[in-house]
Amino acid sequence: MWPEITHVLRDTLHDHRRALGWWALGLSLYTLSVLAVYPAFKDDPSLNEVMRSLPDALKALFGEDYTSPAGYVGGKLLSLMPVLLSLYAGLTGAGLIAGAERRGHLEFPLATPLSRTGLLAGRTLALLVLLLALGGTLFAATWVGGALFQAPLNAAHLLTTVTLHTLGAWVFGALALAAGAATGQPGLASGLGVGLGIFSMVLYSLGAQVPALSAVEGLNPWKYALALNALKEQVSLMPAVVALLVGVLLVAAAAPLFSRRDVSV
Repeated sequence: MWPEITHVLRDTLHDHRRALGWWALGLSLYTLSVLAVYPAFKDDPSLNEVMRSLPDALKALFGEDYTSPAGYVGGKLLSLMPVLLSLYAGLTGAGLIAGAERRGHLEFPLATPLSRTGLLAGRTLALLVLLLALGGTLFAATWVGGALFQAPLNAAHLLTTVTLHTLGAWVFGALALAAGAATGQPGLASGLGVGLGIFSMVLYSLGAQVPALSAVEGLNPWKYALALNALKEQVSLMPAVVALLVGVLLVAAAAPLFSRRDVSV
């Protein structure tokens, strides 16, 4: 089984190298452009007063402190990463099985002795590697940009925060992959992955105003990634481990359906 998985992993990463490269470039440029503006904000406490006047839902998402490096990076940059990472994870996850099936690209791999379980496992691992590579890009761009633009950050705290973001997105990418493998419908799969990823971010921001939502916010992977104190103090990586396991379980639950259903080739 492992040789099958590594073969699929290698081929999938090769096929997605250009798309990943463009995403990494765009993410790096966006990160550097946001950080380049920080010197204009760091000595202006009036901006913090403006942020404190916002509704609680927005303050929960964007924070209240734009003068410190951690407050600015957390509120101005990383607060929007759930949207971008959910887009990448959901679209990529949906494309790995359901999208490939719709385009007729599963015909060759399924005509070989490669098992469907090996194919699904290899593409699942590829999705995780692609997300980790994009998360590594985000970490590097933020760390370098912080050093260049007077916003130095603690490397360990930043790495923890980026890991929580990356594996939060993994849950929704794995959901898209699982839905696509189970149904063969790329539109449904990407809608679930991207839509629920962004919707969960909205639910997190509303938790500050809606008690019923705050009671279940521990189930939301973005709660741990968007906690602004993660850039200021060391926090547990256990939520990231849980998110990793949840994603694996989602794909594992879809594996029997993928193995049994008629695949359009």
